[in-house]
Amino acid sequence: MSLMHINGADLFVEEFGTGDPVIFTHALFFNGRMYERQIERIAARYRCITVDWRGMGRSGKPLGGYDVDNLCHDVIGVADRLGLDRFHWVGMSVGGVTGIRIAAQMPQRIRSLAIGGASAEAEPIEKVVKYEKLLLDGFAQDPASVVDGLLPILYGEPFRTDPARADVLARERQLILSNDGPAVARASAPILRRVDIRHMLPHVGSPTYVFCGALDGANPPEKSRTIAAGISGSLFEVFDGVGHQPNVEAPELLADRLLAHLDRVSGGAP
Repeated sequence: MSLMHINGADLFVEEFGTGDPVIFTHALFFNGRMYERQIERIAARYRCITVDWRGMGRSGKPLGGYDVDNLCHDVIGVADRLGLDRFHWVGMSVGGVTGIRIAAQMPQRIRSLAIGGASAEAEPIEKVVKYEKLLLDGFAQDPASVVDGLLPILYGEPFRTDPARADVLARERQLILSNDGPAVARASAPILRRVDIRHMLPHVGSPTYVFCGALDGANPPEKSRTIAAGISGSLFEVFDGVGHQPNVEAPELLADRLLAHLDRVSGGAP
């Protein structure tokens, strides 16, 4: 694990395992550890690399540079530093949006894509206003005051109300609260106001697996369906009873699906 100074920011990078490289990019409010349950299995066959976005997790918190194009440059800079010419990409939410952009504009870099709970569309203004109020007026000032309002957006009801998983939900809640409120609010604004990239979808030539939770409160399944329809030959799957975070709501299922996707592209399991 290390901090890499890339593109004007200190980015926290961790590596696990050996083999074909896979870069994992996370959702807003989290960090690379959101994929812990998947990497436990995938790292037995692949070199897994996680990157914490600038302003989030264990990365530095610069004053600017949070637009989605610049986030793409951040991860490409990490890949260059690690000597990775081509790599698989796993991204959820904003991690999926950045993956689409890189695959369309730098096809020589992306060997395959796995995109979870993302949207290629610009956010409607009413959603931007609602979320900016929640983040800029609430989370930036006192994360604890709004975290319980975020949970139904991020997690499906079956997960939130399952007594057997109460400890996991409490851990997720604490991960959200561990964020630097002003930094996450600063990072979220350009993400919420990102432009529509549906025109890029036909230019993605990498083998692509698109997945989402049926109960995703942040980006409902029709958003993922649009992405899958726009990328020729992509595979699409909806996880029943799961919200925006299948990495914790259905961790084994997601690990199975990601491994199957990677093995298809890489020519099968060793």
